[in-house]
Amino acid sequence: MKWNIFLSVCIAMFLISCEKDSSEKIKLLEGYWNIETVEMPDGSEKAFPFSNHMDYFEIKENTGMKYRVSPRYDGTFVNYGSPVPFKWKEKDGELLLKFADSSNAYQQTLKSVSKKELVLLHENGTLYTYTSYTPDAKQ
Repeated sequence: MKWNIFLSVCIAMFLISCEKDSSEKIKLLEGYWNIETVEMPDGSEKAFPFSNHMDYFEIKENTGMKYRVSPRYDGTFVNYGSPVPFKWKEKDGELLLKFADSSNAYQQTLKSVSKKELVLLHENGTLYTYTSYTPDAKQ
């Protein structure tokens, strides 16, 4: 009996820690990100040493929005293209981002995220590595 209670408590703590880990990752996802490299499924890689386009991830409660933006000289940003809404869920220990707009739906796995770097794996096998961008900061 004591073993069952102990096991139940351990499982509950594990599930709570996974949920917290996911919410921390989502908090870190929010912000401006520059694509640094793209690795194609065949292993070829393309580097982006400078790009004036970036992705902005906005999080509101249990949903998000991904915007393609470009910085302006006055410190503001201009949006281009249509924003893409997304939701997330945890599956098999991974955080899946499910994007869908009126004409397209796809999924990316959040492989890692920190204050400085974001790595997303597209369902087609393309790996995107981003670096964080802070407006009005020297890059």
